[in-house]
Amino acid sequence: MRSSLHFLFWGVFALLVGSGSLAEARELPKSALQNYVPWQDETVHAFENLLVQQDGRVKPVYTVARFTLLQFLGKSSVSFETQDGEPHRLHYAAWFLDVLFRGEIAKDLPVFVIDDSEAVVQIGVSPKSKRDRYSYNELLPGRAKLAELSAQYAEKQDQHEKSEKDPEFELDRIEGMILTLGRNISSFEYLVGQFGFAKKGELLVNGNILPPELNELAKRLDTVEMMEKMPEMTLDQLVQTVRQQPGATEEERMFSGALRLFFFHANSARGMNFFPPQDPADEVWVSASDLMLAGLASKEKRPWVKEQLGGISALVKAQGEGEPAFLAALEAFSVKQHAMAEARGEGKHSKLEIQLYRGKWFYYSLVSFVFAFVVMAFSWLTPGSKVGKTLLLVAGLITLVGLVLDVYGITLRSIIRERPPITNLYDTVLFITGTAVLLGLVIEYFTRIGVGTLVAVVSGVLGMFLSMKYEAKEATDTITQLVAVLDTNFWLATHVTIINIGYAAGLVAAIIGVIYLSGRFFALFRKSSNPDFYRTLTRMNYGVICFCLFFSLVGTVLGGIWANYSWGRFWGWDPKENGALMICLWTLVILHGRMAGWIREIGVHVQSLVLAIITTFSWWGVNNLGVGLHSYGFTEGVWGALYTSWMVLGVFMAMGAVLWLKERGERASRKVKFPTGEEATA
Repeated sequence: MRSSLHFLFWGVFALLVGSGSLAEARELPKSALQNYVPWQDETVHAFENLLVQQDGRVKPVYTVARFTLLQFLGKSSVSFETQDGEPHRLHYAAWFLDVLFRGEIAKDLPVFVIDDSEAVVQIGVSPKSKRDRYSYNELLPGRAKLAELSAQYAEKQDQHEKSEKDPEFELDRIEGMILTLGRNISSFEYLVGQFGFAKKGELLVNGNILPPELNELAKRLDTVEMMEKMPEMTLDQLVQTVRQQPGATEEERMFSGALRLFFFHANSARGMNFFPPQDPADEVWVSASDLMLAGLASKEKRPWVKEQLGGISALVKAQGEGEPAFLAALEAFSVKQHAMAEARGEGKHSKLEIQLYRGKWFYYSLVSFVFAFVVMAFSWLTPGSKVGKTLLLVAGLITLVGLVLDVYGITLRSIIRERPPITNLYDTVLFITGTAVLLGLVIEYFTRIGVGTLVAVVSGVLGMFLSMKYEAKEATDTITQLVAVLDTNFWLATHVTIINIGYAAGLVAAIIGVIYLSGRFFALFRKSSNPDFYRTLTRMNYGVICFCLFFSLVGTVLGGIWANYSWGRFWGWDPKENGALMICLWTLVILHGRMAGWIREIGVHVQSLVLAIITTFSWWGVNNLGVGLHSYGFTEGVWGALYTSWMVLGVFMAMGAVLWLKERGERASRKVKFPTGEEATA
């Protein structure tokens, strides 16, 4: 029903509105931010506890607000100044409250980030600067052109997918920006119009472009009460009736106008599923749009529909009566909604989810790792001294704090989902980071030479930065529903966890390899070296590679057992399976090469960098191939990041090649040839 309404709406919309452009239909309103009044904290907190079902999961509206603003703006808060110069900074929950209940204000907030002014020039809007933020009202003159170009580029993108990535249909940078902006603007319009059925006179964000008679009618009719007087009608019948020309009599015109209003309100109220279904066996929550259409189709459901929609109408009415009344209405609505959700066994961890995001555990974990790195850098100024050792210890303790914050955040996510810690790619970043940091600290505990702490700090900084970058780029809820192949707690807690420990070990081995190779390479220019230190690094890396082999091998075998359980075969040469096998084989190559004497210290560390390339390919790359049973973690732009990381590793491999050639030349110069033809090293 929802997809049908989506496509039918645009056809009916074009029929009713006519050919006028949005820019011609209305003038830009005066700024509604002249006297902006912030919401009280109590009101925001009451609002953010409301529940909504999105992407198959019941969550607090706090989470929806967070990722919606991230999608639009790339940040979790919006800053602006009123005309008197007073600065304001809105948290995403307060911004979302404005969007739903103070739409005229929300339309003036600069929440749409444009990375290149050429994108707004193409839709006919005067640019501010090369990269800037725009409000909805600032972009409104180009809304019609934006809709036209967005539809054109969406079709081009579909052709690109259908033609197996034919470069001819690939969007360029500006086209991609315009398509993204068009989708964001459309999402914003639906959010602003979400409760339009309860706000007399507000049909849609672009209500001004509708025929004047409908605007006047909207000010007089109550949509919920209007539904009571309508005959039973399906969606198709509603669309057919709306498409017909109004009758000649006043009564017929009034009836036609009422149906058109109802249609627009039903469309505007899509997307936010605030209401648990009437049938306890039904798992899908419904939006106000679903309620309106269900009530229209069945008179038996109208009392229940009216009761549910009445809750929203009460909120809208209370909002106009002042914030104390609005706060009381929000709390009443929330209590009722939570009671219905708890009766269904849903939404019980919503407050914990708010605590997860409000606590910013992963952000503070990153701050801890960065601070630990700074402290450790100061310890290098006085190596071996008492002060240096103390600073190194402090850096280790701060690193431990960062690890605890990471683990705490992972634990909260596991409790919220009632699942083991890894269910998607974002989870793997958090888990692998924590595992790598722990490995570094364990290494430091046994060696006490500072390398383990450095490994832990570098792992923490890179891993937590990647997690934040990934979340901001994807701008979608990271506590997701499981794909079918992962929907089992036992194998998530065994195979998936163990294989990711192997990934972490492979990356730690590469970090140690980088430390070894860069240290020895730059020592060439200082004409000094510490052979014992570098031999310790080699033994350290050898142990980590053994650790990687054990967990990768066990994880791969368990994965095969899982595959046999899920798909009826132990091994199918799936890209993800091949990636895991490559890690196992390459660690065996390193260990056997070292034991046989085919590679020495430099070889071990260079090969650990190759292991990192294989590991990152198995971790991220195979999911983007689009083939196999594991192609469920596609991430746009990941290939560029992988190629960049591999090139960086290639630089360190080149350092290793220089060291190997130099070492080989030194060994050759020390060889002495006896008269018998035998050689010996001098």
